[in-house]
Amino acid sequence: MSRSFSARIVLALLASVLGGAGTGCLPTTSEAAFTGGRGKKLCQGVFQTCLGKRAGCTLDSDSYLEGVFPGGQSVLVETAPGDWTIKVVLFLAPDGEGRSPGFETEVNWYEPGCTDQYRYQLSREIGALDLFQRAGADNVFSVEQTVIEPGDHLVEVYSDATSRYLLRVEVTRVEGTI
Repeated sequence: MSRSFSARIVLALLASVLGGAGTGCLPTTSEAAFTGGRGKKLCQGVFQTCLGKRAGCTLDSDSYLEGVFPGGQSVLVETAPGDWTIKVVLFLAPDGEGRSPGFETEVNWYEPGCTDQYRYQLSREIGALDLFQRAGADNVFSVEQTVIEPGDHLVEVYSDATSRYLLRVEVTRVEGTI
């Protein structure tokens, strides 16, 4: 075997190992793993939704946004006919980045036209887990809701905690529906 042929084999093997850097072969940051190649949205628009409510952008499985608590974010999530689960997933800044648990975190999902509202509320009561404890060691907090009407669903996320966060949504069809 020639030296140049051996060198090409070594380079090809090295390239295949390095080429998998984002797939777990080499370490990646937790944020990079969370975003998973999704595009970042600025979410600074003003989309009228219903009942005087507004959304900053449309979020789908190919995008994520960055925000800061305390405060909130409103997005639109589109679904086709059938029953769908909209999962809201937050990556919270790691310890040491000036975070504080606050007392309340709330996620609201609305059917199109705000005909129905579904609410998840995490209140910090005596003995209850706070937002960061619920997120666990991987700093990921998620909550989901099934919606039944097709169209644009307003999703609102609010917390009085203090933290930088990344937000993405995962939309999946409920088994056995249209």
